Amino acid sequence: MKTKVSPKQVAGLIAAASLLASCTTVGARSMEVDPVAIIAEAEAADVAAMRAQSAGDLEAFANFLSEDYAYVDLSGNRIGKAEILARREQDKRAVLSETPSEDESIVLAPNVVMFRGRTDAVTSYYGGLPRPGSTRYSVIWRKEADGQWRMVAAQTTDRIKREYPVKVRREVPGDVLNLYAGTYELDTKTPLTFILEAEAGRLLATIPGQFEDMEFFPESETRFFATARPFELVLSEDACSLVLVTFGAETNGLRVVD
Repeated sequence: MKTKVSPKQVAGLIAAASLLASCTTVGARSMEVDPVAIIAEAEAADVAAMRAQSAGDLEAFANFLSEDYAYVDLSGNRIGKAEILARREQDKRAVLSETPSEDESIVLAPNVVMFRGRTDAVTSYYGGLPRPGSTRYSVIWRKEADGQWRMVAAQTTDRIKREYPVKVRREVPGDVLNLYAGTYELDTKTPLTFILEAEAGRLLATIPGQFEDMEFFPESETRFFATARPFELVLSEDACSLVLVTFGAETNGLRVVD
């Protein structure tokens, strides 16, 4: 999977790959290497991993991750194998469309390959909430002792300037929050049910089967923000409609009238 870096950021990955290469035996170093064949092997694993992740087959995807796998995400967080699998299980990410460009394949050692390039993609989270993106990526694959190619390191850099200003929580009357409580239908490819509950000065949002009780805190009487994800809610004063903002993308919703 091309978990899709600026030159400076790639430097760290290259250094790590060089250390991997230095662990190769003298005999392996002296062997003649067919870079085309090595790249083809790693690329086949990369494609298979990407397909498994897109299909939501996390068991198959996990087999393509080394036990010492490390991923640096768009926010600069460094996470390992268990954390990335937990994240994928939680957000139920799916790739809707993907256009790669500027691809490069580099053999760093007989058993180590780096892929890097750019990807413009539209992904969906939580059953259909949109996230358009454009990233530069770098990913390192290693052929391990059992003959399986696995990812050992990956990093992504967002090409889209995203600004998430600091939000200040305000106090909002309980009767206003209660007005917003109810069920809404989100205008996604497959309509999603979006349930709001008012509790303890905030709204709790649930998309059945996707996430439950995500907290949204009031910024004003009609605008709310989450802290678990860069999500926002904008509600109409009559509580008949709302806009859910996810990663900067807007999704409209209408109240379901009983």
